[in-house]
Amino acid sequence: MLLMLMMTLAADQAAPMSPTQDEIVVIGQRLSRWTGKYEIRGAKMKCSTKTSTKDIEIDAIGCQAFQICTDTLKSRIAASDDTQLDKKARLAMKVELRRDLTDCVMVRRAELIEALAARRAAKNSIPG
Repeated sequence: MLLMLMMTLAADQAAPMSPTQDEIVVIGQRLSRWTGKYEIRGAKMKCSTKTSTKDIEIDAIGCQAFQICTDTLKSRIAASDDTQLDKKARLAMKVELRRDLTDCVMVRRAELIEALAARRAAKNSIPG
């Protein structure tokens, strides 16, 4: 009985990842080498690639995630620039905003990686 359980567990552990899961890992690893420059100046948000992965679709994920999140947080970004607030309040808002923006970007990147992997898996499964 114990031997069968161990064999079953060993077989489960040896099971290969699906092509999509494998592609998610590869994209994530490549994206981890990507670096970008983010700028927020008032209502202007800018992102550019500093270190490319040599794959334009993967490079785009970094900036797409930033754009999605800055659009979502646009009103808070504007509020943190309100000169009617005292400097300490604005700085505190910016610290909180930076944390929330970072969290948002990480979540959006994961979603965009998954979507790209699914597109690539679907493309690769089409015969011809």
